[in-house]
Amino acid sequence: MRVFVDYAEAPSVAVMRVGGMTVAERVLREAARAGATAAVVRVDTDALPAMSELPLAIERIPLTADAPELPRVDGRTIAGIEISDEASRRRAGRALLQSLRRPHDGLGDRFVIRPISLRLTALLCRLGATPNQVTCANILIGLVACAFAAGSTSTARITAGVAIILQVILDSCDGELARLRYMSSKLGMWLDNVSDDVIDALFLVALGVGVGGPWLYVGLGAALAKGTVALMIHIDVARRGKAGDILAFQWFFDGTDEDLADRFDTDQFSVLGVGRAFGRRDLYLLVWGTACIVGIPELALGLAAAISGVYFGLGVAHVVAKSRSAA
Repeated sequence: MRVFVDYAEAPSVAVMRVGGMTVAERVLREAARAGATAAVVRVDTDALPAMSELPLAIERIPLTADAPELPRVDGRTIAGIEISDEASRRRAGRALLQSLRRPHDGLGDRFVIRPISLRLTALLCRLGATPNQVTCANILIGLVACAFAAGSTSTARITAGVAIILQVILDSCDGELARLRYMSSKLGMWLDNVSDDVIDALFLVALGVGVGGPWLYVGLGAALAKGTVALMIHIDVARRGKAGDILAFQWFFDGTDEDLADRFDTDQFSVLGVGRAFGRRDLYLLVWGTACIVGIPELALGLAAAISGVYFGLGVAHVVAKSRSAA
């Protein structure tokens, strides 16, 4: 499908930058996402820079050319904001960042992480960072957190707590940056989700080592239980051609045609909603990190043991239920 994008009435809007790219490029990428395979753009051809690797064919025509008889795409609206001047461009930039929130965000994401991560993502975008670069930096921060978690001093635990909270915040930034810059990839998704599971397990083992005594076995047991379930999930989605996409995994009690957002309770403040929220990484890592900072790493290990025990029980039930349905 060919479409027409017109900047004859506002030629300066096409070259304004929102979210790290020109308005024209962002509009064209959204048009491709909506199904367009080619676009005719009436624009100041000398002012608009080259746009490489766009997912659709582009034909530029001068501002004085006649408009072709093609479906029109609004070239001035980004994230619901019509851009006409610098003030509206800034409003569109803020609205675009807020659109990076997900309908299935948990309590930790919604109220703590996103307000911070969205600002960091805007900065990273201006610096030209890629999602995979952020993921690699995040892995290093997670490993630092694990190294300090194995220490027995208050300074080591505080450092571990701060690092693991920074890790979970940056864990949102790579996904936000991928959506903002249209740089999502299967490799990035796999690297992000697999590294998260590895860091979670290593952190629990390290924290058990740092606290010592019977807590060592609590950390080891929690890491083993949670890691086993994570492996089951990764194997399941990989077999279905969605390696790394853990959100594609459906528990035995999930509806097969259920939308992703519908799998999470609409009332997140109900008893079930809060309980499920504590099983999500955005919240439990905030709790783990805070417990280390305030000097009660045992709380982090106790919560981890409870979460891992529930996950392991669900994993066993899932395997049994799927085996019976396949029989």
